[in-house]
Amino acid sequence: MSPGLGVTLIATLALVIQGELSQNYQVTMAMSDESFDWRKFGVITPVYDQGMMDNVMDFVITEGMESVLAIQTKTKAIHLSVEEVGACCDNEGHQPKYPGFDCIKVIGGLCTPETYQNDTGSCNNRKCKPVVKVTGSGYIPAGREDFMLKVIHTTPIVALVDASQQSFQTYTAGVYSDPRCSSTQVDHAVQVVGYGSDGGLDYWIVRNTWGVGWGEQGYMRILRGKNMCGIAAFSFYPLFKHA
Repeated sequence: MSPGLGVTLIATLALVIQGELSQNYQVTMAMSDESFDWRKFGVITPVYDQGMMDNVMDFVITEGMESVLAIQTKTKAIHLSVEEVGACCDNEGHQPKYPGFDCIKVIGGLCTPETYQNDTGSCNNRKCKPVVKVTGSGYIPAGREDFMLKVIHTTPIVALVDASQQSFQTYTAGVYSDPRCSSTQVDHAVQVVGYGSDGGLDYWIVRNTWGVGWGEQGYMRILRGKNMCGIAAFSFYPLFKHA
């Protein structure tokens, strides 16, 4: 198992996100409860397995849009087109054309995999009708897990993390913590779908893209409150109109 993002791509994303962190984003939903899990609301699709595909961002952006659609329509989440995100939002070498979810705004939304048909590899989304749109991206101030606790009640969050440690790659269960895991050098991306506590340990619920055979059915519970593996260093979320 290996991380899904290259060093150049991560450096680009990190710089973009750092540039956006100075902006002020209003979060009106107050933190509540000792636990929260978007999976219980049916807004999270089954875990992806990215296999040999080396751009995990295509998957996590798609995951975020799937959740937006489900939250807006109050229906069970369905898969959207990962291929469309890759073809329309990546430059050569999988470099992002726009930060965060901004590309989805620029291309006019995201279609389903059934309606987005493309054999060329280039962006060709004029023949499909998007089923969900966003107005842009919000950014978590670096290291502010308290801010994440508020945002997570409105939408799942994308987090860039350090997945280079063998302990991360071979994780099977429990609340993950490894002092060797970097809080600033990141090489992978995940979707944060909730939080909780277990035996006095606070954690984030993280959805990976390595299939259901990894971790806890494709998920990890990672220590919360210590910026473990950079979980809050470079994090962002979709901005959209709630129904």
